[in-house]
Amino acid sequence: MPGWLKYLAVFVLVGVAFAGMSIDGFYENNLTLNGRLRWTVEEPHNYLELRFHGSPMPNLEGFLKIYAQSDRFFNNNAAERYRLYDMIEAHAKYRWEKGAEVVLFSRENRFWFPQGLMELVSQWVVNDGGNAQGMRVDFWNLWKFYGVAIHSDYSQSGGEDANILRVNLPLFGDRVRVSSTLARKDWEGSSQNFNTVVSVDGYAALGRIVPFLRKFGTIGCAAEFARSRIPEPYDSAGNTAFKAEIREVRLGDLSLKLSYRDIGPNFRSYLSSDYDYGQRFNETGFNINASYFFPTRAVNLTTYYDEYWAPQNRTFLPGPANPLHRYQEWYNELYVEFIHDVKYKVYYKYYRGWDVNYDAYKIYPTLFNEISFEDYFAKVKLQFRWKDIGTPYEIQAFGVELNANLSQNLKLYMRAMNVNEISESRQTVFAQLQYHAFSNTEFFLEFGNPGDSDNDLTNDDDFVNVGSSAGITKQIKAIIKIYF
Repeated sequence: MPGWLKYLAVFVLVGVAFAGMSIDGFYENNLTLNGRLRWTVEEPHNYLELRFHGSPMPNLEGFLKIYAQSDRFFNNNAAERYRLYDMIEAHAKYRWEKGAEVVLFSRENRFWFPQGLMELVSQWVVNDGGNAQGMRVDFWNLWKFYGVAIHSDYSQSGGEDANILRVNLPLFGDRVRVSSTLARKDWEGSSQNFNTVVSVDGYAALGRIVPFLRKFGTIGCAAEFARSRIPEPYDSAGNTAFKAEIREVRLGDLSLKLSYRDIGPNFRSYLSSDYDYGQRFNETGFNINASYFFPTRAVNLTTYYDEYWAPQNRTFLPGPANPLHRYQEWYNELYVEFIHDVKYKVYYKYYRGWDVNYDAYKIYPTLFNEISFEDYFAKVKLQFRWKDIGTPYEIQAFGVELNANLSQNLKLYMRAMNVNEISESRQTVFAQLQYHAFSNTEFFLEFGNPGDSDNDLTNDDDFVNVGSSAGITKQIKAIIKIYF
C-alpha cells in the first residue's frame, strides 16, 4: 500500500492553513569533543523539528510533525556529508461525541488497547519499528458494546498488513464483562499466507456480586480461550491457548492473585512478542502473587512464584528426543518508606531451569538493594545488584544516580556504575549539566554515553550482562535547544 495516509495528513493540514493552524517546535545544535580531544565546532549536528496543528471545524483536527537534520561531515568523513528531511508522524482525527473516534495516522503508535489475560497483540510489533501507517476507530455506545478496530500497513516490511478488532460487552454495571479479540496478519503472496487469532474472554467481580464475599475484596475471576491459524501445515492440532486468573482477593492486609495457563505447541500470534519470537507457547504453568501491606506502616512485602513445564525445543512437540523440563522463578521484595523521603527496596530472585550449556538443571539467584534520599536540594539513589550468584556468569554491579539543583537555573544530573565479573571490571559514567536561563532555551553539557545506564542503573542488562565490551565513552557534548 502506498503512503496515502502520510499525504492525506499533509493535505488536511494545508486545507486548514487559514483555520486556526498553529506551529511550534525546536532547534537543536550539538557540538562534540571526541576521544581525540578535538571539538567539532566547524562540524555541528543541526536538528530542526516543526509541529503543525490545525482544526478547521469542531471535532476535526490535523497534526503533522517533520524534521530536518544535517552534519557537515558525517562520522568525520567529508565524503559522507548529509542532509536529511522527513516526516516524523502525522494524523487526521474526527471525534463524534455520541459514539466514535476515527484517526488516520502515519508513524504514530496508535496500537495500545486493553486486552484479556494474554497479550495477543504487542504494540511494538504492530507499529513496524515506528514506520506503520493505518486507521484506528474507537467506538462506544453501540447498544452496550464498546471497543476498537485497527488497520496497520507495514510500510517498511514488504507489504505486510495487520487487522485487529476488540469488542467488549459490560453487564450488570460492569461487574461482569464479556470480550473478544480478532487479530490477523497478512503477507504478500498466496491468499492462504496469513495468521489469525480469535479469542473470547470473560471477567466477573464476585465480591461485587455476592454480598457476603465483599469482605474478601473484589475477587475478580477472569478466563480467556484463544485459537490460532498459521500458514504452516501442522497447525491443525495444539493451536489453542487457555489462561485463567483469580485476583484482588483480600485476606485482611494480604492480597492474593492466582493464575493458570496452558499454551499449545502450535499456538502462534505473529502480532505478539510473547507468542512469536518470545516463545511463550508450548508450556503449561501457574503462578502465585501475594502482597502484604503492614498496617499503619509504609512497608510492603511482595512474593511471586511462577512454575511451568516446557520442552527443551519449544518449536517441536514433546517426546523422547525433546523432553519436558521444569522451570521455576521465585521473587521476594521488601519495600520501606522512612521519614524525610528515605526509601529502601531489597529483592531476592531465584531462577531454576534447564541449561542446555550444561545439559542439567542450574540455579541462578540474584540479590538487589536500593536506597534513595530526597530533599529540596537533591535526590540520590544507590544500587547494588549481585546477579547469578555462585555461577560462571556471576556479576556484582554498583550504581549511583544524582539529581541536584545547584541553583535556580543550574541543575546537575549524573549516573555512574561499576561492574565486576570473573574476567574483568568495567565502568560507565554519564554526567549532564543543565542550564535554564530563558523560558524557551535549554543548554546541556554532557559527558559519556547515556545509553549504558538509562534502564534503571544496575538493572540495565545491556551493560551489566557478562561479555559486555562497553566502557566509559570519552566524549563531551554541548547541546543547545531553542523552543518556539
